[in-house]
Amino acid sequence: MGNLMLVHERTLVGAVDSFLGQLVHVRPHLAGAYRQHLEVMAEHWLATGQPNLLEMVSPSWLKQYLQVPRYEHHLDALRDFYAWAVREGLLDHSPLG
Repeated sequence: MGNLMLVHERTLVGAVDSFLGQLVHVRPHLAGAYRQHLEVMAEHWLATGQPNLLEMVSPSWLKQYLQVPRYEHHLDALRDFYAWAVREGLLDHSPLG
């Protein structure tokens, strides 16, 4: 089961899902905002025809994505998500720098 989870978390959608599952001690409003922001980001990435792989989301794409003002906390959500992915060993470093 552990290897299956690791494969799931290597996908962008799977990593977002796992990260959101870790937000049990976060205020419901903030957890809901993070869910919305991260799911929208993943949808935008996949809509461009990019692979559903966490490690493939490029810094340049994220920079361009963040140029469009979205919602309150959207940058916080991305920073926290990528910091979590690095702590979990899913990425060597955050594409946000």
